[in-house]
Amino acid sequence: MQQAPFVFFCRPGFESDCAAEVQAIANAYELAGYANAQPDSGYVRFYMFDESSSERFFEILDVADVIFARQWFWAKAELEAMPLEDRITPIMDVCSDVAIAKTLLVEHLDSDDGRELSKFCKKFSTPLTIALEKQGLIHEESEFRLHILFLANDHCLVGFSPLERSSEHKGGILRLKAPRNAPSRSTLKLDEAIQVLMSRTQQRDAFRLGNTGADLGAAPGGWTYQLVERGLQVSAVDNGTMDKKLMATEHVEHFKENAFTWLPEKPVNVLVCDMVEKPSLVANLMAQWLEGGYTQHALFNLKLPMKKRFQEVADCIGLICDRLEEAGLTHFWQAKHLYHDREEITVYFRLKSRVTKN
Repeated sequence: MQQAPFVFFCRPGFESDCAAEVQAIANAYELAGYANAQPDSGYVRFYMFDESSSERFFEILDVADVIFARQWFWAKAELEAMPLEDRITPIMDVCSDVAIAKTLLVEHLDSDDGRELSKFCKKFSTPLTIALEKQGLIHEESEFRLHILFLANDHCLVGFSPLERSSEHKGGILRLKAPRNAPSRSTLKLDEAIQVLMSRTQQRDAFRLGNTGADLGAAPGGWTYQLVERGLQVSAVDNGTMDKKLMATEHVEHFKENAFTWLPEKPVNVLVCDMVEKPSLVANLMAQWLEGGYTQHALFNLKLPMKKRFQEVADCIGLICDRLEEAGLTHFWQAKHLYHDREEITVYFRLKSRVTKN
């Protein structure tokens, strides 16, 4: 008997990378399973071979640990050919067997077909929530989130996830509006990265008023803009031209130098980097800054190759971790293929403390 699948949302075109990563997580816990991923569908189904493995997988999965997945849930039922005049009744029938949930997400995929369901999902959410509340299936004390993923207007997957280990946003997408005065739309990548990858405590520590930052490959200043908005004095390093309005804030010092060789006279609190370079070169540069004590927080993008992207990511992050461990530096890291990323992932590293060697 085929087990109920785990569903992972991803950017269309990255299904194989998401599947490879989820497979690696299962393998690390010695759990036997396999992925089913259709190209450009925007999601991956992952099946375990037995119920105990599925339950164990559910206990360990955390959206924060899966780079190429934005959202996930355990799909306990699949409904097809639902009557269009009444889709609530069949969903209610299976929800009673899924779990009592605290919140509900009516979702669609980030694909061409999925986005056509956006308005319907938004409209359908309210009456379904009311129906669930009347039946006592929405409860404030629950630790679970209920997911209804529509694949077509008469076809959906119904499942649940733990509140603390899945995204509160529909499809795992944090929707942001581009600031009017930002020099480029790339500013959204850093805004999303800060909100998704850094805890509130980490943000408070990094973005205290009067703290300093450095932006490598800064021009025209999309990422510098986010640091300035958060109160930092920024060293912008790029041979290109910086945005005039941004420079007029007097919170930016522009260094027309090589971003791979420039180093600050004093350590900065936050380093950011969004350069179109080989990911291994950027990884080595970030390791140099972190192990040299030039920064405590580093947020950067790794531009991905066309093939074996998950392996390239694993190699680059592994390189940084190895160098920090060799230097006796304890650290935290997290990475995500964010909504505003394209052929890249965004990575966050934070130094904790230096390990004293005997």
